[in-house]
Amino acid sequence: MRLFRPCQPAKLTPVKKPLPYMTAAFLTVFLDLLSFGIIIPDLQTRAESLGLRGVAIGAVLSIYSVAQLLVAPYLGRLSDQVGRRKILLITAFLSIIAGGAYAFSTFLPVMILSRILLGSAAANLGVVYAYVSDVTEPQDRSKSMGMLGAAFGLGFLLGPPAGALLVQINQGHPGLLGAVSAIFGLANFLFIYFFLPEAPVREPEGAKGGLRAQFQRLAEGVRTPGLGPLLVLFFFANFAFSNLESTFFRLEKSLYGLTELETSYVLVWVGIIAAVMQGALIRPLVKRFGEVNLLRFGYLLVAPTLALVPYTPPWIPLLLGCLIMGIGNGMVGPSLSSLISRAAPVALVGGVFGLTQSLGALARIVGPSFGNWLYEYGPHVPYIVGGAIMIYPIVAAWFIKPPKDDESPPDQVPGKTPEGGAEGQIVTSS
Repeated sequence: MRLFRPCQPAKLTPVKKPLPYMTAAFLTVFLDLLSFGIIIPDLQTRAESLGLRGVAIGAVLSIYSVAQLLVAPYLGRLSDQVGRRKILLITAFLSIIAGGAYAFSTFLPVMILSRILLGSAAANLGVVYAYVSDVTEPQDRSKSMGMLGAAFGLGFLLGPPAGALLVQINQGHPGLLGAVSAIFGLANFLFIYFFLPEAPVREPEGAKGGLRAQFQRLAEGVRTPGLGPLLVLFFFANFAFSNLESTFFRLEKSLYGLTELETSYVLVWVGIIAAVMQGALIRPLVKRFGEVNLLRFGYLLVAPTLALVPYTPPWIPLLLGCLIMGIGNGMVGPSLSSLISRAAPVALVGGVFGLTQSLGALARIVGPSFGNWLYEYGPHVPYIVGGAIMIYPIVAAWFIKPPKDDESPPDQVPGKTPEGGAEGQIVTSS
């Protein structure tokens, strides 16, 4: 039985000079995050300038995540069938259109359209994680996920301050900001077109079938022992953190009078921490302590620092709190992604990561409206509530069992019995 089939190259997308898999994945995510990240500083204040308040601001911010929620599982599962690279090309093209639309976001309907398109494009994150899972061995998964985390960190390091500066240069108008976002999307499209090699797609017996059959198999995959709890934990942590993501610029402006550019300096600091943690330190930390222990300790660092954000004025207290929070998130991100990839059935990795991104999107659908509603009761309230919600991931992480050193994802769709194994059993190999 063949476990791998090379994807047929897309007729319109020849790779002339392919780069090594992880280098290509790193640059793809970095360019992705630049396209997305430069818009972040402008979103909250622009929604406010359009006359929105409280839950209405959260609802507009959530549109992005609604689109991501609806699109991500389909893209993930489709990438299992046709290849990751083709899907990444489609989403890069969507990000070009989304950036161009944001240039006209002084009108609320256009802003909403841009958010829908950008959310659909952002649904590719699960595909990228699946791509990395395809080309790495289980024991190297945390290091590889750490490289993706470093790409995220660098995107946030450069994107938000650049976006704030572009809005300032253009005297508050989003035209230049949207144009540059579209340019980054175009650069990503061209990079994928010419340099991103297709990864082998794993296709065990029974992987074919209609869309309904594919989602049925994905539902079976979620019931794989050990995978469900990881996905629930992922959802709660994202929901708690969305309280910060959707109110941070408003908080710093109202409490401490910081401009968008000044607040973006904090995100630069967070990006540096993420890049160092996930790009350089995660591999020795995983080797020394293991993924599950890093998950547990990371949540212990994130919860109190999240709750204390409103009480840490700029600059030294705020940067110190972000340092601790960044270290915790740097431990959690690649460790959790690696554990999910190792627990997922090998034929469903794309679909599982698509589902993971959808769960994150669902958290960010409810979170912004919830957080901005809480904000109306006081700028500190979303952060205290977010810290309290983090108690669940802290406790749940202690019930996660560490994977065996030789554990790898099962080589079959759930329900198919491997040689010598019981139905639903996870098969391990060295």
